[in-house]
Amino acid sequence: MKDGTCAGMALQTKREEKEAVSDKDEQLFWRNGLLGQSTAKSLLNSSYFYNGKIFGLRGGEHRILSLTNFELGSNYIKFEENLSKTFHGEITDLKYVPKTIKHICHEVARGKT
Repeated sequence: MKDGTCAGMALQTKREEKEAVSDKDEQLFWRNGLLGQSTAKSLLNSSYFYNGKIFGLRGGEHRILSLTNFELGSNYIKFEENLSKTFHGEITDLKYVPKTIKHICHEVARGKT
C-alpha cells in the first residue's frame, strides 16, 4: 500500500460535492407527478423533498419527525428538532442547542389603523 501511494496511486477518499436540485429539475418533478398531492406517494415525496429543502433535514432525520416538531402560524412554519445526527438528547448533549428554523411563507397584509 505504501509503495502504491509513493508511486502516485491512491484511493479517492473525498466524495464529489452534492449538487442542489435546480429550479428546472424541481419543475420537472412537478410536471412528471413525482411531487404533488394527487396520490399518497406524490404527497409523501413532496413532504420529504420540502422538509429537506427548507429545513435541511438529512435522510435519516425524516424517520423521527412528529407533529410536535412543527408549529404553524399565519405566515410561517417553525421547525424544532428533537433528535439528529449530532443531537441525541442525552446528558452529554446538554451543551448543544437543538436546531430551530422559522420559514416565513409570505408577508401578511397589515390593516390600516
